[in-house]
Amino acid sequence: MRTDPATDASPLRSVNLNLVPVLASLLSTCSVSATAQALHMSQSSVSDALARLRLHFRDELLLRRGRGMLLTPRARELVQPVNDVVIRLGGMLYGSEFDAANLSREFLVATADPVVMAVGGALCRRLQQLAPQASVRFVDIRSRDYERLRNLEVDLVIVPRGFLRTTQLTEVPIYQEAFVCIARKDHPQVRGRITRAQYAKLPHASYRADAQASLTMEARLIGLEQQDVIKVPSFAVLPILVEQTDAIALVQRRIAERFAASARIQIIEPPVPIPPLDVCVYWSGAQARDPAHTWFREQLIDIAATLT
Repeated sequence: MRTDPATDASPLRSVNLNLVPVLASLLSTCSVSATAQALHMSQSSVSDALARLRLHFRDELLLRRGRGMLLTPRARELVQPVNDVVIRLGGMLYGSEFDAANLSREFLVATADPVVMAVGGALCRRLQQLAPQASVRFVDIRSRDYERLRNLEVDLVIVPRGFLRTTQLTEVPIYQEAFVCIARKDHPQVRGRITRAQYAKLPHASYRADAQASLTMEARLIGLEQQDVIKVPSFAVLPILVEQTDAIALVQRRIAERFAASARIQIIEPPVPIPPLDVCVYWSGAQARDPAHTWFREQLIDIAATLT
């Protein structure tokens, strides 16, 4: 009797399927110690499993780079199929019904502080109410966030549309963000309005995600030259710097209005109209069918829909 090669399971007899969750975690964390902690294994056991996986795939899978490790090209190819296998096995063995009340997981979201200020409080309350054992960790956005999503290093990235490569990613707009200029109230040159010439001449405090970013977000938005005298990785710090200096800054209206009540700053319309930006949430196709991931992003999108 002939066996269909597509359904022949005999080759699997030589494979230790206990290595599958180890492989999935290693591909996600790029860390032996983090995998050991996540799977409640010793680091030596994870190292042994990695050695066997390297033999099986005839590839190093993880390469040492400085203090961390990076995925090899072959390992990056494995990320999505391995994740699919884990999800399907879980559904087959434990059923597909999802129960948020028993969810024990930390979700990693790469974004900037205005998004945390906009949705973080409501998201925290939602998790406490519906999934008390789950948590969310917000991490800074980086120029390599596309790779972080593809490698499952983060669950979601939330940035304005146009600031992230979207090949093989799902993009969903969740709310709009308007931008305004701010200056200290007693600024000697800014009194309620600002011209293009002033914008170009005055010193600027600006947001810069990381050293690899080629332009500040402000320069990309407004399209005018500006003299950046200080760059910081946080929008929320900009009103404080503006209050203490003659620098001006371009920030989200929500941040400007929140700080205007307590800081000595004035809000000015930009010298060039800036259309509202669509803030979007992105995730990898490898995470699309993960029930917990689906539930979490649905909560986030639902909360963002209430923003005005």
